[in-house]
Amino acid sequence: MLRKHRNLLDYSFDCLRRYRMRTAVILVTFLVATTMISAVLFAKEGLEREAEFSVEAAPDLTVQYLKGGRVEPINTSYIDIIAGIPGVEKVLKRTWGYAGIGAYTFVVVGLDPEGLDHSRGVITSLEEGRFLKPEDEGTGNIVIGKLIAYMLKVKVGDDIILLSESVEANKFHVVGVFSDSSSIYTADLILMSFSDANKFFSMPEGMVTDLCVYVDPAEDPASVASKMNSVSNIRVLDQDLLLRGYKAAYGARGGIFTTLWTILLVAIAMIAFSQAIVVGHESKFEVGLLKTFGFSTLDIIEVRLVESLVLGFFAASLGMLIGYFYTAFFNAPGLVDILLGWAYLPREFRLPVYVSLQSVFSIYAVTVIPLLITTVVPAWLNAITDPELAMRRAAA
Repeated sequence: MLRKHRNLLDYSFDCLRRYRMRTAVILVTFLVATTMISAVLFAKEGLEREAEFSVEAAPDLTVQYLKGGRVEPINTSYIDIIAGIPGVEKVLKRTWGYAGIGAYTFVVVGLDPEGLDHSRGVITSLEEGRFLKPEDEGTGNIVIGKLIAYMLKVKVGDDIILLSESVEANKFHVVGVFSDSSSIYTADLILMSFSDANKFFSMPEGMVTDLCVYVDPAEDPASVASKMNSVSNIRVLDQDLLLRGYKAAYGARGGIFTTLWTILLVAIAMIAFSQAIVVGHESKFEVGLLKTFGFSTLDIIEVRLVESLVLGFFAASLGMLIGYFYTAFFNAPGLVDILLGWAYLPREFRLPVYVSLQSVFSIYAVTVIPLLITTVVPAWLNAITDPELAMRRAAA
């Protein structure tokens, strides 16, 4: 029995070589499809993982001030109000905005180093140097993203000049460089003390961009946020809302490609079916001869199954490999701009890539199963034909 299946396997490979046109058409078309979907899935999952890292680094709750439906700076007097709500552990001030260096725009964030929890998020993910300390308040010391360090060719101990909105030159001293463990969150980030950020952005006395609220570990952030509904003119964002927003944005953009890919897959499946019909017609005499020699209907179907499995697995594997290299090493030209269309990142930014077992299994499934269906049905129709009739029709 084992020898029989080995012989059928050898015959299947011989058919792949004999019907080169069918093999090439199916292989190339499915290769294009799997390369496309692999690049999208690997990039989308990489972005979603980055979003999770970013949210982990965010405070439990972020409080913003709304006036006329628009976000405006919030008065620090809200700190005492929010700190008095049950379940709130501490409230920190934060001032942030954007600053330009040459043709590039970076995110500037001012925090209170003394109140930060250094055990969470990207606070500890430094490649070199150190994080901000309480004594750095007002000194002009900063921690920058790895992308900024690469683009500006600066390292720990160097100085950089930032122009404020009033076109005033401000000198800052680099004391640390973030690693790329969370590349989107820290890539274009310049972190400085709260007083330095307020001075840089000319923030009015007693005003900040928003408030970072940290909840007692024993409390549910969502329930604590609901207790803030009585406070006027504020909007509360929790980590879950931020994460769902990130994933919705990435998922929507990835969905565009998935829809196009589905249409492409249907067209490719029809091509594979057409090629199977053509080859089936050409091989009618061969099928009749095989059945005369004792091949059963199941044997002939097994041969076509093996052909489809080999083609499907090879096309899917090679497509995933090309998709990974296209995304990880070439930064997915044309794809990165769409997936990150809502955000600005310099061209030097490297798109995060993540390959999950779920994605690999899904790609194999949607590649191999349609190919099996579209090739086995014609094979079955030929295999159930009377051998003598099949040989006569083929010779006619």
